[in-house]
Amino acid sequence: MEWILGLLILILGGIAILVIYLSDRISVFETLLGLNPKVTTDKLAEHVNFGPNPFGDLSGENLWKAMCGDDIDDEDIEVGDVDSMRPRYQLVITRHIEMLLEDGRFDGRAGERSPVKSLLRIPMLRGSVESFLPFVEASRLYEIGQEVEQKPEKSDKLAEEVDELVDDLFKKVQLERTTSFGRSLLPTVDDDGFDDDDLDLPDEIIEEPDVPALPPSESESVDKSTD
Repeated sequence: MEWILGLLILILGGIAILVIYLSDRISVFETLLGLNPKVTTDKLAEHVNFGPNPFGDLSGENLWKAMCGDDIDDEDIEVGDVDSMRPRYQLVITRHIEMLLEDGRFDGRAGERSPVKSLLRIPMLRGSVESFLPFVEASRLYEIGQEVEQKPEKSDKLAEEVDELVDDLFKKVQLERTTSFGRSLLPTVDDDGFDDDDLDLPDEIIEEPDVPALPPSESESVDKSTD
């Protein structure tokens, strides 16, 4: 009887897992059958290609507007509890800022220029979301990345400007900056003119210990004696 009971428990557990698995895909089946008009083909394709959106229907410029407290024109978009999303959104906008500076620095080193990415897809622990930043601020962040590579002596001033830009962006989305983005994301130049972002030297120079010479082998001793 005990083995029958154990078998039933395993079967019921498997059924429960299957039900949970299928419940996440009900909207997909409804879309394919045309039963759920809110789940569009575009949303289905985005879910398949990039995974689930942690912010629900909010993405791109609509996500930015929601965080700014602005109205969203699309009535089909459910905004939800924006305040509870802000800590997670801070990770998104922070990564967007980092990537703009990185792109600028990378292109600056290569002597190239590329289009400024005001709209970027940001990967997250589960899924991803499109992040939007106003073009003026996004362009300036990219330019700062370029300038810090071309004129490293201005790194301190550029770092201050990065923090000012971040303060303005964070204020719009009701966030507060707690660390210096400029100091952490841009290289700094010391008094001697060395860029600590380019040099990666060890803190201490380890000298090789003096190793005593090995005594001559027996064959060498025989050769010397015969000479």
